[in-house]
Amino acid sequence: MKNPLKALAAALLAVGIWQGTPAEAQNIELNSGSGDIFFLYESELSRWHTVFRAKGTAGQPTTTGATGLTNPFLGYDGVLGNIVAANAGDTGDYIFDTLTVNLNVTDQLTVDGTDFFYSDANGHFQNPVATPDLGIRIRLREDEVAMGTGTNTALNQFDNFTFTVNTSLSTFNGNPLENTTAHVSLFADVLDSPVSLFNTAEDELTGTFNNIWTHQHRNFGFSEYGQYALVLDVQGVDGEHGDSNHQASINFNVIPEPSTLGLVLLGLGFGGLLRKKRLANVG
Repeated sequence: MKNPLKALAAALLAVGIWQGTPAEAQNIELNSGSGDIFFLYESELSRWHTVFRAKGTAGQPTTTGATGLTNPFLGYDGVLGNIVAANAGDTGDYIFDTLTVNLNVTDQLTVDGTDFFYSDANGHFQNPVATPDLGIRIRLREDEVAMGTGTNTALNQFDNFTFTVNTSLSTFNGNPLENTTAHVSLFADVLDSPVSLFNTAEDELTGTFNNIWTHQHRNFGFSEYGQYALVLDVQGVDGEHGDSNHQASINFNVIPEPSTLGLVLLGLGFGGLLRKKRLANVG
């Protein structure tokens, strides 16, 4: 287990993505259940949208335990927004200034030789899911018929999509990530054998998504408890609209599960009593 002082230093987990959303956008806090981050490209205006999708069952209250789901994303030509009952499991899209995800993690997995605390993401690692399930949807395609620009039902704007961790701009506990011992990873659970998309411990900074119109859940991994402010350079590669760049800042503050934190506090308290007793004996 990591240094307990580092565990105690972090009290919240914040995942913030800034991409020019309106001032009235809300701060969303995901506490339980599942949700998705959407990366959408609007080809007519050559601009990106990053939104949060709550999950649940069609016609029923959302099973996403989150606050701040008040400002719906209404979509744009060719791309639906604010889905409530159209698809089972998709209960609404929302724009935001900051997305906060509270991760309480204890279990670790070894990925490419490095131990990572991990976020649940509909994988085989942990059942039932103990931490919020945060998926990634990269729907980089549009409905040409709805847009009135073509006859195909869907146009894939790019051939693939990449994430690159900008280690010089990313930080851990306020220090440049590249100058610390902390590492981050994004990996796929393939029958309990994790496969890295990126892993800073191995200096693998770019992950590629080939099926960019699908719903892909991926696990985020963190080598230490603490606050991670990640800057991701994202890019749509090749295809109908050529390369297009976007930048997302995602901040993670990873803390231990309450039971583990209780043990840490108990251990620190017991250590303090022993130290006090030793000092009394010396006196």
